[in-house]
Amino acid sequence: METVGIAEAKEHLEELIARAARGEEVVIVDPVHGSATLRMLPASSRAKRKPGFLKDKLPPPPDDFFDPLSEEELKDWYGNP
Repeated sequence: METVGIAEAKEHLEELIARAARGEEVVIVDPVHGSATLRMLPASSRAKRKPGFLKDKLPPPPDDFFDPLSEEELKDWYGNP
């Protein structure tokens, strides 16, 4: 992993993008605050979504979840005309 400042990143952006595309991790740091501002990784390293990974981890919705909204709730939602 390489850490570079914003000014250096501006000067060498194409090179940094190419390095990230090859699989290197590049971190751009804000020199004023000294904290990481951006982390560049190859797009292919993005975590894959796994459908159903929350199954059996969330409680079921309440029985009235799909019931129509009351007049008061509709006024709250849409505002008073």
